[in-house]
Parts: sequence; C-alpha cells; structure tokens
Amino acid sequence: ALQMYEKVLQIQLATLGEHHPETAKTFGSIGNAHLLKGEIDKALQVHEKALQIQQATLGGMHAETAKTYGSIGHAHLLKGE
Repeated sequence: ALQMYEKVLQIQLATLGEHHPETAKTFGSIGNAHLLKGEIDKALQVHEKALQIQQATLGGMHAETAKTYGSIGHAHLLKGE
C-alpha cells in the first residue's frame, strides 16, 4: 500500500503541487501506512507535513485539519506520550 500512496503522491506533486488539500490527504494516508507498520516517528513526520499544508490551504478549523490532529494524537498515544 505504501508504494501505491507514494506513486499517488508523485503524481499529485507533479499535477497539483505540494500545497494542495488533496496532496495533504495523501501525506495523511502515507502517515497512516507508516503507523500501521509501527514506524511511529516516520508517521508523525508525514502527518506534520499534512498538517502544515492543511493549515495553509484549509485553515485550522476545517474537518480534514481536525482529522490530522487526531492522527497525530493517536501516534503520540502509541508512543506513550
């Protein structure tokens, strides 16, 4: 799955650019894949990237931004933080 998400990301970066809500969603999917693989630090890094894009494009009070905050919180919980 991670390879497919990476392929999607390559296409989105080429067609939509880095600062697009759909690109942020794909970063979130990649973060979730890392989380499922137990790669929590990598998941946090990618989710933080998604969050930056969402805050810039959607704002802090958008449902997708809130979902990403939840994903980051879940990752910290798995780390015992």
